[in-house]
Amino acid sequence: MIAPRSPLTVRVYRALLVLLLPAGFNDAFADDMLALFCELDRVARVRNGHIAALGNLVGELPGLLRLGIRERRTTRTIRAHQATTHLEENMFDALAQDLTFAARSLRRAPGFAIIAVLTLALGVGANTAIFSLVNGVLLTPLRLNDPERLVAIGESNKTSGPTAIGVTSPGSLFDWQARSRTLKIAGYSGTQGVLTGHGEPQQILGTRSIGGLFDVLGVRALIGRGLTLADEDPSAPQVIVLGYEAWQRYFEGDRDVLGKTLDLNGIPQTIVGVMPRGFTFPGAPNDFWAPSRFDAAFRANRDQYFIQVVGRLAPNTTIENARAELATVAAQLNRDWPLYNQGVRIVAQPLQESIVGGVRRQLVVLMGAVVFVLLITCANLGNLLLARASGRRREVAVRQALGAGRWRIIRQLLTESVLLSVAGGVVGLLVGRSFLKLLLAAAATTNLPRVEEISLDGRVLWFTLAVSVVAGLFFGCMPAWQLARGKSTDALREASRGNTGHQWARSMLVVSELALAMVLLTGAGLLLRSFDLLRRVDPGVKTDHVLTFTISLPKRDPTFFPRALAQVRALPGVQSAALVNQLPVSGRGIGAWFNRIDRPLPPGTNPTGEAYRVVTPEYFSAVGMSLKTGRLLTIADRRDVPAIVINEALAKKYYPGENPLGKEIYLGAPDNRLFDHAPIVGIVSDTRDAGLGSDPLPTVYIPLAVMPTWPFFSFVVRTAGDPTTIASATRAAIRSIDASLPVRNLQTLDDVVAAAVAPARWSTTLLGVFAGVALVIAVLGVFGVLSFIVTQRTRELGIRIALGASTGSVRRLVVMRGVTLVVVGLAIGLAGAVALTRFMSTLLFGVTPTDPLTYASVALLLLAAALLASYLPARRATRVDPIIALRAE
Repeated sequence: MIAPRSPLTVRVYRALLVLLLPAGFNDAFADDMLALFCELDRVARVRNGHIAALGNLVGELPGLLRLGIRERRTTRTIRAHQATTHLEENMFDALAQDLTFAARSLRRAPGFAIIAVLTLALGVGANTAIFSLVNGVLLTPLRLNDPERLVAIGESNKTSGPTAIGVTSPGSLFDWQARSRTLKIAGYSGTQGVLTGHGEPQQILGTRSIGGLFDVLGVRALIGRGLTLADEDPSAPQVIVLGYEAWQRYFEGDRDVLGKTLDLNGIPQTIVGVMPRGFTFPGAPNDFWAPSRFDAAFRANRDQYFIQVVGRLAPNTTIENARAELATVAAQLNRDWPLYNQGVRIVAQPLQESIVGGVRRQLVVLMGAVVFVLLITCANLGNLLLARASGRRREVAVRQALGAGRWRIIRQLLTESVLLSVAGGVVGLLVGRSFLKLLLAAAATTNLPRVEEISLDGRVLWFTLAVSVVAGLFFGCMPAWQLARGKSTDALREASRGNTGHQWARSMLVVSELALAMVLLTGAGLLLRSFDLLRRVDPGVKTDHVLTFTISLPKRDPTFFPRALAQVRALPGVQSAALVNQLPVSGRGIGAWFNRIDRPLPPGTNPTGEAYRVVTPEYFSAVGMSLKTGRLLTIADRRDVPAIVINEALAKKYYPGENPLGKEIYLGAPDNRLFDHAPIVGIVSDTRDAGLGSDPLPTVYIPLAVMPTWPFFSFVVRTAGDPTTIASATRAAIRSIDASLPVRNLQTLDDVVAAAVAPARWSTTLLGVFAGVALVIAVLGVFGVLSFIVTQRTRELGIRIALGASTGSVRRLVVMRGVTLVVVGLAIGLAGAVALTRFMSTLLFGVTPTDPLTYASVALLLLAAALLASYLPARRATRVDPIIALRAE
């Protein structure tokens, strides 16, 4: 306490303490501070009077101000922290209570919880698996240095699409390299070799670097180094870089592998590097990488097209700049080399797009399908929760009567839904993992790019979690709102009879399920019809009782294939055997310029490249191709007396309205012909070599005698019985001639044709499975709603029957309710299907996205399934005992 007659300076100091310092600080320290100031004030007055006491007060003011500011800031911080901590504790406690109550509630209804979790797991698992494909193929960047700056480059002409990227020749590649300033350019091509010294001889696949590929890609070797331009010099030592898997397979991960050799095609290759795990550019199996080693003459070659080209954009350069420069380069080459560059464009597009663009729409359609399955699943779960909500009206009403607010009820119910969805997501992740394994096993035959990069990575796990939580909120929000908005007095009055106000919500969800199922089933139906039409296409060959296999020679030997063919023909059960350099229905294969000697093109006009096949005379009978006119090839057709056979497609293209027999042609460039000239001696039937969904390719058939040093051939062996029974004998026949040669791709011709439709089969099967799941869930939704309605209207139906209503009229009453839902759902789904299936046009063959037969079939299927689902509750409704119904509350 301060005496009433204290000096003015002391009283002012006391007032400043009250004004400047927080109350809590004052309570604790003000008395001590005031006592100290009183002593200082007394000493000052004794020494120098009132002026000194006033100066003492002024001197204390800055420190007092700083102290006041600091303590008030500290007090505010402490209060904010205490408030936040209290709020967090309250939120944590509330969340813990909600989770505990939700778990207890679901434990009391185990049947409902199990059905809901498994239903959701199916939808989430399908989404997880398909998103893993989309993520690995489309979304994950290429495992290359700065991949967004890599572009694919190639040639295109007027007949190609705007984004078609073709291969080029060595001369063009090195011209592009020399003239481009916006791009660092290199090329590559597939290669293979016979590996010996590591068990049985085997064919391994690799990539040949042309013009410094590793420098463009910017990928470092795991061990040693990559290939350089110096390695491509023909006089440089023979070197090779191993892929990671080949390193593990042949050297068991030995890190001292550098300097060791690998025998390919009988030539020792010194290993100078091992690439990192997962590096598989250009997306195919890469056991090894080898330098090109072109001599000066072949570097200038302009009529052999086999090189794929990749480029890296220079700093501060866009792909549009590169395209403009490439257009200028194309114009220059057209002037410098008009024979080879007439009408040729140089096109460029992002490398990743060139790799995955062919499957983008296919994967997007599948992703859309599984999203629809998830939406249908959510709608069905919403119906389950609404049905459960009808039995919980009294429980919620009691909680409301005890003071629980609307948002508190909604939060509790949403917590149950999210808990349910997270459990479904965990099980769905396991389902998705198993489903993904099946997808990848099937994808091995569909040429899906980047398969090795597909996995359940962190992005997929986050996607699964997000889908699960969003699904829980989606299917839980309507039941939560319906329960929370009702009045507690109404619910208590309704007692156990339930709430008929939920019927409209359940009906709306069923209509949504049916509409989504209509869209999904329509898409699946279109693909199914398309696949059925594709399978019915005549491939142009007779595939039964035919065995095929491939042999590649490490070095030229014109005597090997005739000897091997004679050995195979001598095997028991073999009716005929032949050779061809490209199996039917397995792709275009190699081609060359087609030149009519009797009608040369005008100067400056390039001929069109056409596919050609090198065959032995028995090929046509072995695969079942028919002769249309003229004759087939014979052993008399030799290199000095050549003759060729063409197919109908080529005859229609080059000889419309005239007889091509006897007219001479040559293939290739004028200064680099496959043969000087040869007459057309016959026309054979077409084969669908570019795929069953494509038009027949114009094709020229050349006798083996004209090109005896061709390095690889496929054997076509027609047998009297099951062709697989002579597989071992054919291997033995080849080994009897050269034990170092591996027999590759031993399969029947049926398998070859099946591989041609594998991608279409894969997409159709997946979409069909998803559509089937959607149909079952939608039909269960109709059944559930009508069963619920019958249960709720037991009293009403009993009164109707008691008053004389016939069983038929009661049955029609219930069925018509189901039919109404179906008709509304089909109408909405029909509009959605018309809008969405047009994006599938590139996946279809022989049908349009608005095919009326498919739409009518899907609508009838859904209607029939829904009528069945409606009939069962209707049948139960007619068995209601009026006496029991009238006693019902």
